[in-house]
Amino acid sequence: MAYKLYNANLSPYSARCRMQMYAKGLDFDAVSPFETLSPEEFASLTPLKKVPVLDADGLILPESQVIAEYLEEVETDIPLLPEGPAERAQVRLLSRIGDLYLMMPLGKLFGQVNPQGRDPKLVQYMFGELDKAMAWLAHYVDGSKYAVGDKLSLADCTLVPMLFFASNITPLFGRECVLCETPIIQNYFTKTLEDPAVGRVVEELEDAFAKMMGPKTEAQKQPAE
Repeated sequence: MAYKLYNANLSPYSARCRMQMYAKGLDFDAVSPFETLSPEEFASLTPLKKVPVLDADGLILPESQVIAEYLEEVETDIPLLPEGPAERAQVRLLSRIGDLYLMMPLGKLFGQVNPQGRDPKLVQYMFGELDKAMAWLAHYVDGSKYAVGDKLSLADCTLVPMLFFASNITPLFGRECVLCETPIIQNYFTKTLEDPAVGRVVEELEDAFAKMMGPKTEAQKQPAE
């Protein structure tokens, strides 16, 4: 099957899909709709106008979780869901925590990176929400290489890009190592980088983040109040 993934390298949701597809050994073209399509063309592809979007032989699927579930059903040679129902539920739970509780404050903080337009009260509140999400996540991981079991799963595809953002955005607010504050999560993140698919995606995220931020200044590192 021919796959085209409309994505942005810095998007954690796009990164989720790329990691899954790398792990499965799938051939696909990754393109940026913002560079290759007009706004009207992208809107005709998906009215959501968000990445990622998967084109699977003409089947157009938006939303990273939908894409992930579809690929698990059609590309079964290398599964990223465990066999047992309890383990599958754990994968879905961790992905849910990431989507609903971890990415929300990170997304809001991302919008506050520029200190000139920063809302201190919003930043303080979002750090509180981030701390809660990290504590909840720490309850369900044990610091092993993978979030569930001994193989890469969809939980890792969800969590790793978000933890990358946590480790790179929070220093801009004076929290130099938010992952270090929760050692069990730091251990998990560090160990999972050994997986080839994870390492490849994190390198892509690092490159995209560096290009977006440019040289860091001291003004960008003002602490959260």
